[in-house]
Amino acid sequence: MSGGRNAGVALLGLAAVLFTVAVVSGWNGARNFSGRETAARDIEAAATAFVVAYGTFDFRDAGTYPTRLGALSTGPLRDALRHAVVDQGAARQQRSVVTRVEAASVTSFSDTGATAVVTSVQERRWVDPVVGQSMQQAVRQRVTCRLVREDGTWLVAELWLESEEPARWEAR
Repeated sequence: MSGGRNAGVALLGLAAVLFTVAVVSGWNGARNFSGRETAARDIEAAATAFVVAYGTFDFRDAGTYPTRLGALSTGPLRDALRHAVVDQGAARQQRSVVTRVEAASVTSFSDTGATAVVTSVQERRWVDPVVGQSMQQAVRQRVTCRLVREDGTWLVAELWLESEEPARWEAR
């Protein structure tokens, strides 16, 4: 009889060990998932901020455009943007662009790099220099951004305009 009792105690002990391992494993999995979710939100926020900054322009404040973009980018892209010169025609045509993000999603990421897709709508306004008439156009763009993590901050290293199509601007 005591042999059966010892086996029962051994099984109960094994069950307790397995239960403890499962709880610890589940807690670690939930913590890792939460960390990945936070990282994905940070990546989306960085990609969105860059797309909005890149797609928003006002001829009256053209001088800050390269600086705003430089702070959100890195590598050769940052170098190119910091040395960019705004076309003087933008001032003559009184160009302005407002960008609103419709959606952003992270398509892949690791601890040091990520890719995100951002869909936005731009409302572009200008004055036609020939007829002097105010013009406007709305377009929907889909942009892919490659981001890298530098000093704990996600920055855009490359971007590709995947598509652009006419859209309706709906004020919010």
